[in-house]
Amino acid sequence: MSQDRVSGSMPTDMSPMLSLRALTILLLFALLVAIPISAGAQTRDDVERTEKARDEAAAALVAINEELDEAVVEYQEINSRLEDLNWRITVLYDRVGEYEAEATDLEDRARSLVIDAYVNGGAELMNVALEAGSIQEVLTSQVLISRATEHDIVDLDRLEAVSREMGRLSEQLARNQAEVESLRDEAQAVVDRLDAAQAAASTAYATADREAREAYTAWQAAERRRKLAELTRRQGAGGGLSPAATPGFVCPVKGQVGFINDWGFPRSGGRTHKGTDMFAARGTPLVAVGNGSVRLYTNNLGGTVARVNTDYGFSFYYAHMDGYAPGIKSGQRVSTGQTIGYVGNTGNAIGTSPHLHFQVHPGGGAPVNPYPTVRYYCG
Repeated sequence: MSQDRVSGSMPTDMSPMLSLRALTILLLFALLVAIPISAGAQTRDDVERTEKARDEAAAALVAINEELDEAVVEYQEINSRLEDLNWRITVLYDRVGEYEAEATDLEDRARSLVIDAYVNGGAELMNVALEAGSIQEVLTSQVLISRATEHDIVDLDRLEAVSREMGRLSEQLARNQAEVESLRDEAQAVVDRLDAAQAAASTAYATADREAREAYTAWQAAERRRKLAELTRRQGAGGGLSPAATPGFVCPVKGQVGFINDWGFPRSGGRTHKGTDMFAARGTPLVAVGNGSVRLYTNNLGGTVARVNTDYGFSFYYAHMDGYAPGIKSGQRVSTGQTIGYVGNTGNAIGTSPHLHFQVHPGGGAPVNPYPTVRYYCG
């Protein structure tokens, strides 16, 4: 077979609440700029259905955002109450401290009075002291009062009043401290509630967004296949495809290669040629023409063959290979330009010059003429 083209390959505090608010705003912005899509969609109806699901997710995020605003206000009100209580507690501590100092001084004076009264009063005061349940009972006993001067009696009355006020302030202090703990728990509950709601909304949105993107990609692929099928139908498989139909394509033969437009040439048994034969030296590397997966197998016509199924829905068939690249296994992922095998003449090509029989299958369907594609990319 003659060769009309020879070329080389082409090169290849309030912080929790504020952080929640910031996250909500960022997610809402991402939602507004996201592509309108949904999982597995291959028709326009599927896309519209997933757009509706996306709108519902948007509404949920908006509702969470509004709830967050309300919660921030609630949190601020609680925080204001906490500040007021803390101020009151500070004042109470100061007043209790002042009363404690005064009470200590008054008790010292009262003890002196007791001692003096005991020394001068004898057994009667001793009996009162033994029967009393506390120092207060001794200090307020009629025996001691009757022996006290007017100044001493004023001190005793003041001590009793100070003691009562200290008790009242201590009870109020305990109540305020308990209220502080309650408010702290209430504030934490607000944060926890919004944390849970935000996490749920974020997870739901992330899932919807991922499914939407996958669906839109699937719909685009389906549209591309439909348009290519329509184009092929109009111009016939022999017309081949536009280079735009195979994004990121690289020449399948890495090195010097020759080929002609031999689509439709007669073959044995009344068949016609359904590919392009690309001639190169035995052992010349053959590479994946796109990102995707590779399937390795053998058959009588093609001998040692491979099929690269690209991520954009096209399938590319390699036949008459001399062998596979080391480490290549059927079903594995391959990347554009990765060596998958070598030029040979296996199958029904035994006895012919080593070459690659190359086919293009849009959408995995029937083959179309590869010549326009390889002429563009391998020229």
